[in-house]
Amino acid sequence: MAYVPGFQHDVFISYAHGDDRSWIDRVLDRLRPTLARNLPGADVWVDNDNLRRSRDFEKDIPANLEKSAVLVCLVSPIYIDRPYCVHHECRRFSQLVAARKQKGQRFGGNDFAADLFALRCPIVPLPDKSYWSLIPGSTDIAFCGEDDVEPFPIGSPKFEERFRILCREMIVLLRRMRNRSTPVLIYPRRPSSELKEAHAALTRELTDNTFLVLPDTELDPIGHVAKCELAVLLLGADYDPTMDSVAKKIRELDKPLLVWPSPSLEANGAVLQRGLFQDLLQFQSKRKSLLAANITADDLKREVLARLNPRDNLAGTADGKPRVYLVYDARQTSDKNNVGQIAYHYQSEFHFECSDNPRQDAARLTQSEGVLLVWGNSGEEWCAEEFDRLVRLAGQAKSRGICLFDPKDSKIALADQIRKQSRILVAEQFGSFDPARLEPFFNPIRKIQGART
Repeated sequence: MAYVPGFQHDVFISYAHGDDRSWIDRVLDRLRPTLARNLPGADVWVDNDNLRRSRDFEKDIPANLEKSAVLVCLVSPIYIDRPYCVHHECRRFSQLVAARKQKGQRFGGNDFAADLFALRCPIVPLPDKSYWSLIPGSTDIAFCGEDDVEPFPIGSPKFEERFRILCREMIVLLRRMRNRSTPVLIYPRRPSSELKEAHAALTRELTDNTFLVLPDTELDPIGHVAKCELAVLLLGADYDPTMDSVAKKIRELDKPLLVWPSPSLEANGAVLQRGLFQDLLQFQSKRKSLLAANITADDLKREVLARLNPRDNLAGTADGKPRVYLVYDARQTSDKNNVGQIAYHYQSEFHFECSDNPRQDAARLTQSEGVLLVWGNSGEEWCAEEFDRLVRLAGQAKSRGICLFDPKDSKIALADQIRKQSRILVAEQFGSFDPARLEPFFNPIRKIQGART
């Protein structure tokens, strides 16, 4: 399991047999622990001589390349003379990156538009720079001088300088890639024996499907609640006071919640644990789902993925109008009224959908022509969380905005900050509602729709 969800390896080391493998091995002996200290669970893949001689060579290397997040090419004159290095590794990785950056894919937004997910590291000089055609535009970190005949000695000042740059580039990139994953809270982090099988199966399934499983540290799990798209509580027999606190935070933020009471809860549950479960049962929310105690681990995985899957394709709108997704806090009656005003005034031009169906929330964020966050009486924590999701998931929308309603005083500073630091449109609707203030949000959608017709 790699640091970046959805991959088996974080780094694929591409090199040519015939270059100094002893030097390469020593670099790897430094690289692996350095990455592991900074990125727990980071995995580096490199082939070996035994694999090259095996009959699985043509299968294993391409398979591992496809499952790797970042490519590091140790370039040399021998390297650019090897068809396998040039065509089957570098060019094939370029094709993989192009697919990963297509519209609707995890790395298809503007945040990764300039990224090639590859680093070129010359280890023997190539004076004519012909290797630049290997993944054109990728970053170069040379481990040799132009007049050298071999790589910088490991431990030398020049090597240490380039090694620090290499590690820094990889760590920054891998962290950005990991943060692009949709976060899911599974609690407890360290399950008791009766929960281990279900917890392990669910964690593997989510990670394989590019989701980031939280908590990912031993720090206070309550702080992870605000970040997650879905909270999954696995209830065993023993009472955990921290789970009680986590559950209260989930309710406070009205997070999508899935509760699984394990068979051990019914058979041997502690008194307080039974009380917690009854409290969760009585908690009224359209975003809560309760699973049966006797479901299998496979059923649990399917239920969780059904709540999360952002790739479900939305059908076209029945009226043919552009889809606009209005995100608001359904707990606030005044915000329902605010959303109603927007939809009423623009109903003739746009098809509006509201954040009232958790199962379609991610699909609507990723596939609507416009996404508008409506903020009125809810607290700043609610707004910050929804704004983060807007930025992260609605990158393909033709227009993204936040519409601010009263109370005004608590929002001015944040509105100014958003204007300075992002491309999200800010519309102020303080006092009387004026549809004209929303025209800058709707105009880009009109323009695209006009071009289509």
